[in-house]
Amino acid sequence: MWALFDFGGNNACQGRCKSMDEKRISELRKFINTVTDPKISAFIDLNKFYQSGIYNLSVQMATEHAAKHGDFSYLNHLLALFEGSVHATDFISSLRPKLNFVLTESKPRKLKKATPEQVAKAAKQALSMSITVKTAPAKGAKGAAKPKVSHDLMDSRLMLPGSYGHGKRR
Repeated sequence: MWALFDFGGNNACQGRCKSMDEKRISELRKFINTVTDPKISAFIDLNKFYQSGIYNLSVQMATEHAAKHGDFSYLNHLLALFEGSVHATDFISSLRPKLNFVLTESKPRKLKKATPEQVAKAAKQALSMSITVKTAPAKGAKGAAKPKVSHDLMDSRLMLPGSYGHGKRR
């Protein structure tokens, strides 16, 4: 599938570099739409995709598009692809220095254009939110009860799997 998209540099570009950039951008847009299609995204290994060069090019193109036009649709497609994986937070944190945006709370999360004041306000709200920490329930008031020790060979670990009876009583 990667062979369908030619991202190699052409040194004979000279006066036509602008058209090559437009061609590359249109190929990257097609690539993002293809990769984020639910029929295809189920078969993509996100770890390998995240480490690939084509991922870096597509994020760069989507970031430039969002900065220039204020359209976060390509970035939202990529975020939806990484949602629920380890790489979603890395994706979001890599965009923070380049763009001003806020994340919606609803599922699926989306990136929305914001002013620096809105970003600062959202950061303050995120810091002020209390984080609930789950604690393990305390053990009962009884002392630690020792398990009953059995000296029967049928209950010991000396019985190997495949031995007669497999060390189980019936």
